[in-house]
Amino acid sequence: MTQAVNDRPGSGVLPRIGRWLAGPIPVSVVLALVVGAVFMLVAGVDPISGYRAMVSGSFGTGMGLANTLGRAIPIIGIGIGIALAFRAGIINLGTEGQAVLGALAGGFVAVYMPGPGPLVALCAMVTGVLAGAAWGLLAALLQNSLGVPILLATLLLNYPARYFSSWVIRFQLKDPSTDLVASKQIDPGVQLTALVPAGPAAEAVRRTFGPMSPVTMILTQVNWSLVIVAVLVIGAIFVNRRTRYGFEAGLAGQNPEFTRYGGVKPGPLVLRTMALSGGIAGLIGVLIVIGAPNTRMIEGHIVQTNYAWTALLVTLLALYRPLGVAIAGLFFGAIIVGSEAMGRDLGLSPQIAAVIQALVIILLAYRVALPRFRRKRQDAAPEDPPGPEPQSPAAPAAVAARTASAPTAETTETGGER
Repeated sequence: MTQAVNDRPGSGVLPRIGRWLAGPIPVSVVLALVVGAVFMLVAGVDPISGYRAMVSGSFGTGMGLANTLGRAIPIIGIGIGIALAFRAGIINLGTEGQAVLGALAGGFVAVYMPGPGPLVALCAMVTGVLAGAAWGLLAALLQNSLGVPILLATLLLNYPARYFSSWVIRFQLKDPSTDLVASKQIDPGVQLTALVPAGPAAEAVRRTFGPMSPVTMILTQVNWSLVIVAVLVIGAIFVNRRTRYGFEAGLAGQNPEFTRYGGVKPGPLVLRTMALSGGIAGLIGVLIVIGAPNTRMIEGHIVQTNYAWTALLVTLLALYRPLGVAIAGLFFGAIIVGSEAMGRDLGLSPQIAAVIQALVIILLAYRVALPRFRRKRQDAAPEDPPGPEPQSPAAPAAVAARTASAPTAETTETGGER
């Protein structure tokens, strides 16, 4: 019996891989790269040379790979927070503000709290989590208490968070000894150092693997945020698959009415989800501030990096799956770093990265929506008028097969929508 199941057409590994490659995500990425090549041609750049420079700049060298990981880490972290909310059917567009306030609160602790460096760093991260969670909870309370849609609440709350943080850093925390609009320097003992910090251990790594090898660059240039974000990804997978909250959140995202009938109250679920999502965003904000090579709280730094909105695109591309968020975040980080390398080598604007990212999401949305649109058109199409029509030799069999299978297909589709 098992052998018969395994021998069924389409049940092997290769057919499943083929179906995935023909699915919306790979096709959308390929089409976006094709359209990006057209933009390069318009700009007078050979697309093959452009994409070769992009791949070489992001993965072809040890420094490029380290830079790609450095860009991907905050994108993946914030993306995990967004994915947890979206999976529960809660559209959290406020991760930028949650990360900004987390960075401000945690950075304040990192700069001014006395004590041993590791303890201060831990307190800064906890403070950032609490600040981000509180800002997320505010949006949840506005929806539960006043009926303000959480999409609007989270989106609009980005602005007071952004401007309050700018005011505090510019007028209250600015260090007069620097021309930057930034706080005092963070004590090196508080910073998250590279995986292998400078010193004898780093020299040993360089002698063993070579000074510019990918292993050396990753270990000596990427800080411990990489490990923290990896733990977040694993934790999100565990929460989604092994906890009651993960089950309820996933069910609420798919069928909120059925969730209510099952006894799950939507109000508390929204509160828990927004606290978790905002807390993760706040944590990533702190990691950006105290993670080497950053040494200060700089006005507008998190907003200018655009990490939160890139993470939103990553989440949509990954369809809210934590492992998919990690892969898509690495892909988008490579596009950003590679486009910068392409700009240096070929003189092409790095904004091509934003074009490709936007095209991926637009094409993905089109590919996902197209089958539904076709199905609706088929459901709304009038029945064929009676009367004779020209038929090929195979037409009678085809008409009979369609007539026999139509009720079954309709019943199956209607049952699936319920």
